[in-house]
Amino acid sequence: MERNAPPITFFTERTLATYLAVSDRTIRNWIRRGELPSYKLGASRRIDPADVDAFLAQRRDEPA
Repeated sequence: MERNAPPITFFTERTLATYLAVSDRTIRNWIRRGELPSYKLGASRRIDPADVDAFLAQRRDEPA
């Protein structure tokens, strides 16, 4: 099976925190509470950008 698609770049806790302008602790809390899915690879975690998009869409503040 050939894979010609470019590799998906996953976020780390730190890069996602920077991207969303929140603390690393906030990211870890969201993961711990099950609000943000992640993959544990050894001692580190990786977060799929598609999961971040879904997470943000659920929290979108619609105008009243």
